[in-house]
Amino acid sequence: MNFMYLDSQFSLPKALLLYLGFLIAITMSQAIIAIVAKKRGDVSVQTRQMATLNPLPHIELIGTVIFPFIAIFLNSPVIFGWPKQFNIESRYFKKPKRDVNLVYASGIIINFIIALICMLVLKFMGPFYIAPTADHSSPEILSRIILSSICYLNVVIGALNLLPIPGTPGWYILINSLSYDLSRKLQEKAMLISIGFMVLIISGLFNSYFSLFISLFNVL
Repeated sequence: MNFMYLDSQFSLPKALLLYLGFLIAITMSQAIIAIVAKKRGDVSVQTRQMATLNPLPHIELIGTVIFPFIAIFLNSPVIFGWPKQFNIESRYFKKPKRDVNLVYASGIIINFIIALICMLVLKFMGPFYIAPTADHSSPEILSRIILSSICYLNVVIGALNLLPIPGTPGWYILINSLSYDLSRKLQEKAMLISIGFMVLIISGLFNSYFSLFISLFNVL
């Protein structure tokens, strides 16, 4: 698969397509987390409300709109953002320790599954070269660009969700796996950890990390 359909030059159509991919990625991740939590026994109102593929309940102004659009406008290689957060009620789970990890792991796995499906569809469509002068509104070219955008953003969000950044599935899995005292100490420093990761990602120090995941899908 080739992500070069998403050229580096900024344009409004490209920005909207990238945002579409981002919105699909975070919506699917959060929705699956809520759906799996519901299946494991969480009957809380908030979880039921978030167990939907409708993106509107998952939108949070700063994390879902402002941050990703800034990243897109700056041609950042990483579209950074987050969905509206909600608390899972693990007291309803039969085996809370195991089930919490299963719930949050599902939110990571779904992103890579979606990316894999998009990649397989693109491979099935066959090799294709989009000339700079090509009509990007043609159905075949547009479908390839949309699939590339969805694939790319699901890879990026999946990789982002693996990191132990407060609010990501990776963070909740880490907190759930540690001792009570250690997890409490980390949660007390959640704001500092968030700022630290944000600075590192914006500065480009994590570009190699994200490039590793992207290159894996480029090779396939």
